Amino acid sequence: MKQMSALKTLFTLAVIALLPSGASAQWKSEASLSTGIESNVLRSYVPSQDIITEGTLYVAHQWDFPAVTGLLSYQVNGVSFADLADHNYSIHTAVMSGEHKFGDGGWLKGGLQAKKRENQEAYNIFDYSEFEGFLDVRLPFEDNLTALAGYTIRKRLYRIVTELDNWEHLLYGGVNIPFSERTTVSMLSEVGYKNYLVPVFSAMGSGNSGDNAAKVGQWSNTLRLSRALYDNLGMMVYGRGRLNFGDQELYVSGLSASYRSENDLYDDRYGYESREFGGMISCRLPHALLFRVGCDYADKRYQQMALDLDGNVIAGEGARHDTISRLWGRAEKRFSFSGNKRKLNLYGEYKWLKNSSNDPSYRYSGSGTTIGFDVIF
Repeated sequence: MKQMSALKTLFTLAVIALLPSGASAQWKSEASLSTGIESNVLRSYVPSQDIITEGTLYVAHQWDFPAVTGLLSYQVNGVSFADLADHNYSIHTAVMSGEHKFGDGGWLKGGLQAKKRENQEAYNIFDYSEFEGFLDVRLPFEDNLTALAGYTIRKRLYRIVTELDNWEHLLYGGVNIPFSERTTVSMLSEVGYKNYLVPVFSAMGSGNSGDNAAKVGQWSNTLRLSRALYDNLGMMVYGRGRLNFGDQELYVSGLSASYRSENDLYDDRYGYESREFGGMISCRLPHALLFRVGCDYADKRYQQMALDLDGNVIAGEGARHDTISRLWGRAEKRFSFSGNKRKLNLYGEYKWLKNSSNDPSYRYSGSGTTIGFDVIF
């Protein structure tokens, strides 16, 4: 009840804050719907095939003032399983934000966000409420170099697993550097820090030292190169590294918003260090046709020991070590109508992934084919 009251309070404050007179206003709305067949929907070593339908509805009201643009928005995402209906869930998100644009193409954005995830009763362990404040800035400089920076503070409260309630701080900074008309290099560094409200268990199954609430952190660095090969053909490659600090023995560090794995409870990004690589090739053809293909690879090293299917430590294996490979392709066709005020995007995509691990519970592979559409009103 307290969580719902906080959501209602935030929404009321947003309406009050963004309804002053003397500004032009307009509505924005967007909807999407997709359905797909997944060969291993739960990313489990025992595959389960299912058909997944996902829908999104987004509604926003924008106010344009001389110095700032205000936005109040609401979005609901719903995910439905044809066979595993107990896994159905929805996520509701409300955002109040403001943006000030600089004359040279830069901007300053800030706002508040509230989010709530609701699962079926059988899996209400995934239910949470989340409250967030954010501030982002984009600063162009000479020679088209652009600097980016931002800070986010987030509080997450779980309905069932209240021992995972936490505050999270995210600070990032980076630059986009154009080396030519066709090549751009981007560098981004992010520090995340999460502190729990009550003591939780470590990867070894015992309470953290001193029975104090745990604090976990991660430093992530990404280098990305984008290049136009021809007029309608481009590529992007990236590399990323993650390093942990703080109470590194802790790996029970949150729940993912995705339905992709039954092990999300033990597998958010603070639970492992990694080296990640990937790339994408995109091709834009006449008649608003767009094709993309890509691949991703990650080498992930965890703190907890590798266990057999009975939960016993596997002698000689040491800590859990995963490598995940992913291939994907996507085709899109875009339409514009009503004088380009409304847009429709039809798409189809295919993906394949394989996770190899010295822990048999995390050895799985799967593929999926999805078709869907997005429409902007």
